[in-house]
Amino acid sequence: MRGSFSSFPRFLLASTLLFTGSLAACSQSSPSVPATLGAGTGGSGMAGSGTAGSTTAGSGTGGGGGTIAAVAGTAGQSDTAGTGGAAGAGQGGGGSSGVGGSSAGGGGSAGAAGNAGAGGTSGAAGCVGALYCDNFDAYAAPGNPGGNWVTSVAYSGNMNGMVSVDTTHAYSGKNSVHFKTPGSTDFEHAFISLKGAPYFPVQDNTFFGRMMIYVTQVPTNTVHWTMIEGQGTMVPGQPTLTEAVYRYGAQINGNQLMANYDTKPTSSDCAQRSTTKVPQGKWTCVEWRFDGKLKELDFWMDGMQNQALAVKQMANNTGVCQNKSWSGIWEPPTFNSIAIGFQHYQKGPGELWIDDFAIDTKKLGCPGPSATAN
Repeated sequence: MRGSFSSFPRFLLASTLLFTGSLAACSQSSPSVPATLGAGTGGSGMAGSGTAGSTTAGSGTGGGGGTIAAVAGTAGQSDTAGTGGAAGAGQGGGGSSGVGGSSAGGGGSAGAAGNAGAGGTSGAAGCVGALYCDNFDAYAAPGNPGGNWVTSVAYSGNMNGMVSVDTTHAYSGKNSVHFKTPGSTDFEHAFISLKGAPYFPVQDNTFFGRMMIYVTQVPTNTVHWTMIEGQGTMVPGQPTLTEAVYRYGAQINGNQLMANYDTKPTSSDCAQRSTTKVPQGKWTCVEWRFDGKLKELDFWMDGMQNQALAVKQMANNTGVCQNKSWSGIWEPPTFNSIAIGFQHYQKGPGELWIDDFAIDTKKLGCPGPSATAN
């Protein structure tokens, strides 16, 4: 098995370790770069309209039907509610309420006010106002994602990883990003990364993320791999460290979700494991919290928190640190990057698509159902 970085020694995986919880996470860090905001701004919604009611009153003739200024309706025989404004697109505001009708006759009542139009969304679905969001539709397929995403496939002496914008699977819109490693050698890597301002550093050194994943292949043996990595090159209180990472991926049987922590140049290689299997052959929403203030990690899948992957400063009894001299505390870096994709540390293939990525300083939640998901 291998430590977090290419300079660290390997350790063999023994079957007895699966029962004792001492199996190493076998991890390694990766590069990352800046990003730009997700595209999409929309205009304001259209105003609604309404129709006022009128009647004739008592024995005399009632007043004529009332009229409404601007978009108001004209008098009629029945009271009709104003219609709602149309939804704005992109980051445009919601539509204006329809104007209610006014009563002019003796018995007529005013039309009901229309509902306000719904606001639009930008970039990835359901992430208006997020620190960063992207549904990857702005980039040409095939090819690397554009903007400030940086694609990395070179790792520990090989370039076997593959990254490309792709139309084979997409949750919203037409594109997602396809990641694949053949598994023919150790340390294969297919990542895209964002780094630095205006996204990092973040308030209280804490951020949330979410993305849709479509997994079609994971290793069939016990291979550690990563799909989410928060990284920083400064580790407060640890002057000898030049890097630390918080990660989510999998290990046991290649398909059981796991949290991982590692450091450089001294490797800590700590893990906390679950028995939750990686969903395959369907779109799944994954969310995470990397909290550098409280030294905590959290993970959600399709809106449900996985308590087995909730780390509170140090791993529970499902995992330990491979470095036995390490304190056990998952000392956080000052986060300055986020990387997503597929990276493994022993031989074993992997393939997934990622769509509707977002990060923020608050929990974002999953995007709503998509009629175009494929």
